[in-house]
Amino acid sequence: MRAFLGLLLLLALTTSSSAIYCLCKDGIGEKELQTTIDYACGSLADCNPIHDNGSCYQPNTVKNHCDWAVNSYFQKAAQVSGSCDFSGTATTNQNPPSNLVSGCIYPSSPSTTSPTGTTPAFGPTGTGGFSGNGASILVISHVLTLCFSSLAFLWGSDVKLGFGHV
Repeated sequence: MRAFLGLLLLLALTTSSSAIYCLCKDGIGEKELQTTIDYACGSLADCNPIHDNGSCYQPNTVKNHCDWAVNSYFQKAAQVSGSCDFSGTATTNQNPPSNLVSGCIYPSSPSTTSPTGTTPAFGPTGTGGFSGNGASILVISHVLTLCFSSLAFLWGSDVKLGFGHV
């Protein structure tokens, strides 16, 4: 029974959704959202889908267009830590916006093209963290989860790790 619970815990901790979206926060003023759109679309983001007649133009609101712009930027920046902040106007989410129209598909994983150049002053100003690409962060996260889950499982089992108890 203990082995079954340990394996269940291990499976639960190591299985996660790989979909990560960057979305503008609710309650942010339209002026700030427009500044965020202007920055994202002027640097890495592909904003063609939110132009007139684009696949994600509807619903035609500043908030919805901001969601598209920051998510496009975030995916093209390979989901690097801090690339979904935009001076506090955006945050990550495991779900895409709920009001998408048919034909509008939000990317949820890093794009294959690498970002170039440097980030201007307005850009993502997150706290930083691990400096690597999104894929290496994901791999390290899973490896650490697996290691700690294994240790927790072994700690609760009859296997002796050689650590003396105080």
